Amino acid sequence: MAENTYDAIVVGSGISGGWAAKELTEKGLKVIMLERGRNVEHVKDYVNTNKDPWEFPHRGGRTQEMVDNYPVLKRDYPLNEMNLDFWANEKDCPYVEIKRFDWFRGYHVGGRSLT
Repeated sequence: MAENTYDAIVVGSGISGGWAAKELTEKGLKVIMLERGRNVEHVKDYVNTNKDPWEFPHRGGRTQEMVDNYPVLKRDYPLNEMNLDFWANEKDCPYVEIKRFDWFRGYHVGGRSLT
């Protein structure tokens, strides 16, 4: 097995990770970027974009089940049935908060720059 060595490891391909990787590589460093999410293809993977509210079982809103399953995401606008597949499952990967911090996590290439 070939051994790879890197000067830097960037975790996450969102705006900050992408910019960090760009800056480091431009300075001549050998960089590897790690991403855990799926690749979202523009237009093709935004399957709900052109749907009308009445095409969703709950008119694009949120259900009590969603509220129960997403204790952090429920604090703000992103929790709804139109974009639920973009967000990290909070039961599988729970937040550990000492002090409230509203950060909504999505697992896909490009991070929150896509959402």
